[in-house]
Amino acid sequence: MQYESSSCRYYIHEHSVTVVEGKDSIKHINRIITSNIAEIKDLENCKSLICDANGKITDALDISSISGQLLILGVKENAEKTRELIVSGTHWNEDVKIMNGDGALKIISIFAKNQEKLSKALGIEISTMRNDFWIIENESYILKAQLKNDFQVNILIQADLIDSFIKTVEGNGAELCGEDNWNIHRVENGILSNEEYNRGFLPGELGLDEIVDLKKGCYPGQEIHARLESRGKFSKKIMRFRTDSKLDVGTYISNTGRKVRVTSSLG
Repeated sequence: MQYESSSCRYYIHEHSVTVVEGKDSIKHINRIITSNIAEIKDLENCKSLICDANGKITDALDISSISGQLLILGVKENAEKTRELIVSGTHWNEDVKIMNGDGALKIISIFAKNQEKLSKALGIEISTMRNDFWIIENESYILKAQLKNDFQVNILIQADLIDSFIKTVEGNGAELCGEDNWNIHRVENGILSNEEYNRGFLPGELGLDEIVDLKKGCYPGQEIHARLESRGKFSKKIMRFRTDSKLDVGTYISNTGRKVRVTSSLG
């Protein structure tokens, strides 16, 4: 099942948005997350995770440094819990200010099978863009995404500017993408969502070892992650497979007697 290959689509995400500032903000956030942002540069985007004491994922984050502040995008459903963790972990003598940005900023993904259609919709050339640094275009920030099959850019924009932005990209040929088509796109391209992040998986079970830095110092769940790395294997792995008929989300028993948990299903 695929969306129309000739089309360019856009999808408006619902993320939690947290802004952290102060001279100790990077050090503070670095204690909580799995990756190392100690040397994060202006306009750089870093992916990371927050895990519990058992090493299981509780939130997935995109962390960007913009104009001296850390912008943290997370799973919307986990916003309150993650923000409480960030606030509670602040030391009394640290210069850290934490602000709730929910509703003020939005992320829009624009994607297509054809890179030229994507460039046309945006009105800029995307072929030379990087996937780890934002570029500033008019009043928005643009980041190229690295996907398995399709071409995609993510737009960070103020909520009150969305209508004007959408009018422009629709005038350039982009069409609104509904939830079903977005799920097809993300599954085909290996984009994880809250359907995977909120089910108590370990980073390695979702293939996210590359954003776990065991050498950077302690963070929640590090001991568990280090122990699992020394064993060199996981009991679970995420996979994508096709069936003759649609499987509902849930747990199944395979022919070999092993449990298979379906987190996302398209039909």
